[in-house]
Amino acid sequence: MSLHVPSLPAGPLLDAGELSPFSVTVDRPSGWVRVTGELDRETAHHVLDALGTLAATRHAQWTLDAKPITFCDAEGLRALVLAHRLALGHGRTLSVLPSPCMHRLVLLVGLDQLLEIPPPPATVRAGVAQSLRVRRSLAAVRDVRRPTSVPEEELPG
Repeated sequence: MSLHVPSLPAGPLLDAGELSPFSVTVDRPSGWVRVTGELDRETAHHVLDALGTLAATRHAQWTLDAKPITFCDAEGLRALVLAHRLALGHGRTLSVLPSPCMHRLVLLVGLDQLLEIPPPPATVRAGVAQSLRVRRSLAAVRDVRRPTSVPEEELPG
């Protein structure tokens, strides 16, 4: 089974030549689902539908090959959690092979504690470490700059 849904540009800066069409391919004999393109609120339900077709197979292990994903938003991450629950609900396990951008998101939000994923490449680990350092630095600046009270001369009225 294969589904092709064209991706729409995210904004005016995206060149039409850069579009990556969304597709889902189900390989029932091997228990694999392959997803390409952008995994977002417009496409995430297709991944869940595709994985649901594996419930009719005898595979104890399902694999979601998302290595070709070029973009993933919060709904895409939600779909990964729901996919994990779907597999568990059918007495199966789900292994996710994420793209670098998905791997980074999964690590940043802590889904690596829930999902079965391979260890991240060094470049992804370095990017996540840098993001965490920046987040801590911004939090420290925010905490220093946050006034504990507003001087009376700045109060309205």
